[in-house]
Amino acid sequence: MTDQLSNNALTPTNCISYRLRRAARTAAKRFDAALRPAGIRNTQFTFLAALDQLGPTSVGDLSKILAMDQTTVTRNLKLLIRNGFIQEAPAEDGRVHLATLSKDGEKVFQQALPLWREMQTQLLATLQTDFWNGMVKDLEEIEKACAKTP
Repeated sequence: MTDQLSNNALTPTNCISYRLRRAARTAAKRFDAALRPAGIRNTQFTFLAALDQLGPTSVGDLSKILAMDQTTVTRNLKLLIRNGFIQEAPAEDGRVHLATLSKDGEKVFQQALPLWREMQTQLLATLQTDFWNGMVKDLEEIEKACAKTP
């Protein structure tokens, strides 16, 4: 397989993880700036958007959906709970706690959503539609390949 790859593809600065993280950090800075008027950061928006779409969700399920470890999800949820954007309630069996948007969380999410949409639209306008659609598929393939690789 390595004989099919260029030497450039095997340099550390072209590491798949490095390039994805670099692109993610660059995009996160732009979205953080766009969401600043709503008083939240891109990472917080992601949690609010997920809970807006999913409704009450356990930490375990949220960590799977966001592809994050549970300790990171818990740490982020604690901040959002402290800010009053998320509330926790025990599930029916009482062993699991479910996170859900509070009224303030719904309000800040609705305030942030048009800011996010504006930035998303601006960035997508600089990319060709076919390129972005292909990128989404490529990212899904990378996720699948990483899940298969030991």
